[in-house]
Amino acid sequence: MYEVYGKANCNACTEAKLLLDNAGEDYIYKQLGKDFSLGEMFEVAPATHKTFPMIAKDGKYIGTLTDLKSLL
Repeated sequence: MYEVYGKANCNACTEAKLLLDNAGEDYIYKQLGKDFSLGEMFEVAPATHKTFPMIAKDGKYIGTLTDLKSLL
């Protein structure tokens, strides 16, 4: 299952969710400040990652929206 870590008003986050919906993939969406903190974010993604969304699959970080597009 995918996990999409995003933030409010993020077009790339919305696009990631739409891609997963269209591919029929299960995912959980988590929003910064509501479902996770900035500190918790770095438990998922490398500290060098500074854009949203951050995407994991089965608990393993896979990357950004661009990486998700390549994977799907």
